[in-house]
Amino acid sequence: MKWLHVLFCCVSLQTFAQCEFTEVSIETSTAQWGDEMSWELFQALDGSEPLLIASFQGESNWTTSSQVLCLEDGCYFFAASDSWGDGWNGGEISSSPLLEGFLDSFTLDDGYAGYLAFQVGEGACDTSLPGCTEPGALNFVQGANTDDGSCVFFETFEYTVNSEVLERQYIYYHPESAPAECPLVFVFHGYTGSADDIMQYSGFNALAEEFGFAVCYPQGTTDSFGNAFFNVGYDFQFNENVDDVAFTLALNDYLQANYALDETAVYGTGMSNGGDFCYLLACQASDVFQAVAPVAGMIMQDIMDACTPYSTTNILEIHGTEDDVTYYDGDPTNQDGWGAYPSIPETMDFFADLFQLGNLGTGPLPNTDATDGSEVEVTNWSNISACPRLTLYKVDGGGHDWPGAWGNMDIDASLVAWEFFESTCNTNLPLSIEPALPSAESIVQGTWDMLGRPCPANAAGQLVIERLSNGQVRKVFRAVE
Repeated sequence: MKWLHVLFCCVSLQTFAQCEFTEVSIETSTAQWGDEMSWELFQALDGSEPLLIASFQGESNWTTSSQVLCLEDGCYFFAASDSWGDGWNGGEISSSPLLEGFLDSFTLDDGYAGYLAFQVGEGACDTSLPGCTEPGALNFVQGANTDDGSCVFFETFEYTVNSEVLERQYIYYHPESAPAECPLVFVFHGYTGSADDIMQYSGFNALAEEFGFAVCYPQGTTDSFGNAFFNVGYDFQFNENVDDVAFTLALNDYLQANYALDETAVYGTGMSNGGDFCYLLACQASDVFQAVAPVAGMIMQDIMDACTPYSTTNILEIHGTEDDVTYYDGDPTNQDGWGAYPSIPETMDFFADLFQLGNLGTGPLPNTDATDGSEVEVTNWSNISACPRLTLYKVDGGGHDWPGAWGNMDIDASLVAWEFFESTCNTNLPLSIEPALPSAESIVQGTWDMLGRPCPANAAGQLVIERLSNGQVRKVFRAVE
């Protein structure tokens, strides 16, 4: 088998034996941000999956290293990666001797991914390298020669607030695998970030394809410092008045009207500032957002103090105890200038009290990666009907991270968020239910059971909630129909 030849040759080199094929030296030079640079070298095999031959992961800046390989004649390609998505910043790879397709040094010019195809020996290679081939796309893959339909572009959206027409941008991905009336997940980037960045590192497009949902990445506006953000009222942004809740709700309305989506399955997640914004949605848009999953997020004290949601909503927080941007222990006296905010445990207690949920206990997750310097424990809150749910993934030793992309590798934050969304109940019922007698003119407009599921108005033998035309709600128990 071919892989046995390659493996045998590599072992032979280590024992100073003669290379029976072509001895190739691959020299890798890092530049600025060298730890973001990596590559994998594959041999393309007819009718089989490509065979991994060698790999490189940068660790520091301005270093040069070499790998000597014994390669049989055939077709090969490098899969180049940059974890930040801005190319290799001057880092490069070169070959000795020069090879067909690899006559000059190679660098990843920009983006997260790219290819370099080359061959050893005689013959012709026609290696298929899948990816987005549109240079103007946000996820263009350098060197890709087979378009896989994954190209995404910024789209422009116009909406009206107080008679003013506003224009914003977003990325929308609706995989062909998604069924009709599929869920919709909003993913909000962090401060100074972008919709493109979080689309790339979160991997939500791949999850959308696997599990059958649509995903939208809104782009924040730019503050007076030139940085993209979602407005949650940071102290240093006192002059910003953009209403991002109104924007998000208008964008959701537009997407619901133009795509086959389930309006009862709308979810939100985000990193840092995007996570902070998720808490604002939980307080001000709970009738639309079924669940939110902030990652490294917090709730501003002002938002908490004014939080009177229409209904309960499901909340998942993923947070590192060593987060040096959004402190796990909070910043109640505003030492850092973002504005006062409570600790993560205090935030969980606030929503547990607000939603009248009990603590179901805490348990550790398997420490599957002992090299990441952190471990995860999970605490859950809920009620007897398991609706809604409140969950905290506490990453002991974790930083300001999106686990699975960087930082903790025991969990994949994106997958954890989706699995949380997928398992949540319908909470779209009023949070506070005051006993009230309807006026003579009032009629029952809707009836739900205590799990939030629509049920017949004459349902017997169970406690139900009725919404009345005068805006009031009441609990009703009918012994008979």
